[in-house]
Formats: sequence, C-alpha cells, structure tokens
Amino acid sequence: MRPDLFNNTVNQLLYGHTQNELSEKLSECVEAARESGKVARLTLTLTIKPIGHDTGQYEIRDQIKTMLPSLDRGMTLMFGTPEGNLQRDDPHQPDLPLRVIPDLPEINKQLRNVEDEQ
Repeated sequence: MRPDLFNNTVNQLLYGHTQNELSEKLSECVEAARESGKVARLTLTLTIKPIGHDTGQYEIRDQIKTMLPSLDRGMTLMFGTPEGNLQRDDPHQPDLPLRVIPDLPEINKQLRNVEDEQ
C-alpha cells in the first residue's frame, strides 16, 4: 500500500475539483467555527464500486457534506399584558416623566472637555 494513497486519490477525483471543493468547504468550516465559537463538521464520503469481475476498474463517487454552526440570533424580552398581548414595555412600570432641558449658558460654563486640560 502506498502511504500517500488517500491524498493521491483525492487529488485525482473529478480532475482535482473534489480537492478544490474540499479546500473551500474546509475554509467555510473554519470561518463559521471562529465566528460562532461552535463546532463545524466537514465530511468526505467515498463510495467505491468495482466495475465488472476482476477488471481492476473501480467507480469512485465522492460526497462532501458540511455542518456549519449557526450564529446565536439573540432574544427579545417582552411582557405579557392581562389581556394576553405582548409588548416591549413592562406594564407594571410607569413611564418616567422625561423632558428636554433648555440650553442654559450658566450650565455650559461649568462643563469642560477633558481634551482641553491636556
């Protein structure tokens, strides 16, 4: 048996297209694993079928599969109302009476930029 039988065979499958596709898929798996922090999987299945009886010929078919992790989509926190609806605001928490404060020169004099002090 040749020690490079596997590599040599994969290199020749579909005139090198299988090896190129495996390289692309491997890169996709690495990128997806890096982005998600989860496991990615790349599987190469070779099906080897003899042609005829004692002809020495084999039909080899390859199948490449990837299992890429998905990124977490996050969540939305919502509150149920007594009527059975959902809303983003907590119905038990009152709205704060926020208002716009006018631009007052005496307050602006007290404010300073940190960059000005360097």
